[in-house]
Amino acid sequence: MNVILNVDEVQAIIALVSAQVLDNVDISGEAKEAIRAWRREHDTGTKGLDEYAERFNAALGTYIDEQTTRYLRRRGSMRVSAREERVG
Repeated sequence: MNVILNVDEVQAIIALVSAQVLDNVDISGEAKEAIRAWRREHDTGTKGLDEYAERFNAALGTYIDEQTTRYLRRRGSMRVSAREERVG
């Protein structure tokens, strides 16, 4: 499966996750300010968001690849699981 999020979608995830942490997790004021500062550095239109979106997509793709079993067609009707070959 191939999933690639654009920078606006990644920024929406940042906003959602950071808001949940800020609103629902018991953390210090210093930690909250650090999260807010990080979020500002990764706001829409910043270089930080562009770079983060690339890393986010790479990590997401790796996770999906690790969780997905793929089947490759070999000569005839024999199928081999690509995931089992990597893991095994």
